[in-house]
This record gives sequence, structure tokens and C-alpha cells, in this order.
Amino acid sequence: MGAFGDRLRREREMRGITLDEITESTKISRRHLEALETEHFDQLPGGVFNKGFVRAYARFLGIDEDRAVAEYSAASNEQPEPENKFPLEVHKEPNRDLNPRRSNLPLVFAIAALVGVLVGYGFWIKSKPHNSVPVEDIRQPAPANVTSEPHTNAPASPPVTTSSPELTKDSAQATATKQAPAQAAASSRPPEPKREPLTAESADALASGKGAFFVQVKAKEDSWVSIVADGKSVMQRVLPADKHKKIKAGKTLILRTGNAGGIEVSFNGRSLGPLGNENEPRTLTFNAFGLVQ
Repeated sequence: MGAFGDRLRREREMRGITLDEITESTKISRRHLEALETEHFDQLPGGVFNKGFVRAYARFLGIDEDRAVAEYSAASNEQPEPENKFPLEVHKEPNRDLNPRRSNLPLVFAIAALVGVLVGYGFWIKSKPHNSVPVEDIRQPAPANVTSEPHTNAPASPPVTTSSPELTKDSAQATATKQAPAQAAASSRPPEPKREPLTAESADALASGKGAFFVQVKAKEDSWVSIVADGKSVMQRVLPADKHKKIKAGKTLILRTGNAGGIEVSFNGRSLGPLGNENEPRTLTFNAFGLVQ
């Protein structure tokens, strides 16, 4: 290594500067800087570029540029030439601020949009109908037939007057008119199934401790039927018309149907009669004594 390259290296090491730092500031490749320090001038591009590299190197280290160029010319046997300007510029500190004029407008717009969303959500919550029912409004309705007035013994029928035939006729029509809604309501109610009395067969079964009984379901038309005997599900399907199902139970049997008018039910061989209207759901519970409900 010659005196020129050795002097450049010592000056750089005395200042604690690395070749990478010079490369980052001067944009001269590390390979060319190493060629200057080792005086391998044949690896440099040549001409004015070599002297420009030396001047930029000396400027970054803070040493005399002209002296460094003269020493380079002597080491490389090149004649010194006046250099008024070189295209390379040295930045002592790289500009790390990529956006020095950064504006705060995007942040302001983002905050304004967030506030607008929150305000809109608040208005939406206030305008949304509330379907919840206050706790104090959930009360069991009082029976319609309960009144606060004491019961009095009213006459079974209004007194009959015989003042005139026309008055008697009007009173009879009024009485018939009042009784018509009650009779219509009574006729619209489905007949209650018969409760089977305790038969000799059931009594013998209870006395013997067995308590077994039989319930038979026969479909007059397609009907959905569910049967649970002693806590075990026996069937839950549509029973086709003219089909029947006989079930044995020991304690309880629960029968549910969606078509009370489409099935016939018998307990221990005794028919319960009509259960209800067509497509009317019913639930029947049996024990060893017969129909419970």
C-alpha cells in the first residue's frame, strides 16, 4: 500500500468513520473507496471521476481537498487539472425525514369521520323501538269472573207478570235473546272425554301390585300422535287412517295428538268417546285408574 492510500485510511480510522458511512453520504461504491485506499487505480473509472472520488472522500473526512487531489495525481502519475465543479455532492447527514412537510389533515379527517360515526350510532340507538316490557307490567291477568262485589242470591228467573199478553211475549223474547250466546258458547266447546271408572280388571291389577293398563289409539284419518309410557317415548309420528296402536303402561301414559277429532282412544278396552274437534291439539294423561286429564 502506498503513502497516498495509507494516509487516507489512517485519517478515516482516526475519526472512527467506516467505508459504509462514506458510501452512504457520497454515493461512491465501497469497491471504489477500497481501490483508493489500496491504490488500485486501475479499478476506478478513470479521468475526472477518480479525482472527484478523492475530493469527495477528503471533504467527508474534513482534510484538505486540494492536497488530497495533488497526492493522488502524484501517486497515479496524472497531471493535476483545474476542477471548478464536480457533479458529486456530499451530504454530511442523510436526510432521514422522508416527508418534512407532512400535513396533519389526514389525521383530522379520520377523527372527524370517527366522531360522525359515533354520533350517527347514538341517534340510531335512540330512534330504535324498544320492544322490552317493564317488569312491573308483567302480571298474571285476573280471572274474568272474579269481582270485588259480594255475591247475592239473585232470583232464578225474573218474576212473571200477567198484566198483558204482549208484555209476556216481549219478556220471553228478551230472555231467549240473553240465553242464546251462552247456549252457542256451550255448543262450541268440544266434549270432554269420559273418565273411565275403576273396573274390576284395574282393581285386581292394583291389588296385585302390578298396576298395568292398556291404551289403544285408532286413527279415523291421518293424525300426528305422540305417546310416552312410564317416561319412555313409544311413538312420535303420523298414524295413518284405519291404523291403531295399543300401548301397555304400568304407572303413567301421556298421549298427545294434533288432531283430536281424527282419533279414537280406549282405556282397557273401553272407549273414551269424542276427544275434540278436527285439527285440535289435545294432551291426555292416564294412570291405572283411568284418565287423569
